Amino acid sequence: MKSRLHLHSHSGPQTRAYIVAEPTALRALAQAADRAARSVIGMETIKFHGSDGHEYELFIACDVSEDEWQNLPCPYEKTSKPDNLAVIKLYDEIKKPA
Repeated sequence: MKSRLHLHSHSGPQTRAYIVAEPTALRALAQAADRAARSVIGMETIKFHGSDGHEYELFIACDVSEDEWQNLPCPYEKTSKPDNLAVIKLYDEIKKPA
């Protein structure tokens, strides 16, 4: 059975963000977040489906340096690009086809 989950980012300061999900998807998200928090490399990935049936990968990162936090634009800013974080670059390098 497909596990459906949508993430809707906040659109500005003091606005609301949303997670809309089926109960199984929420439990899977909680388990993945716990695995990321306990991971030596501070990350975890998990796959979900949108309401359109298409699969996507959610990347959870918690090994982010203070310098990266200070320079990370908020999601509603046009310059926001979290794939510049070191932990995400490391993951992409490891997963790159040989």
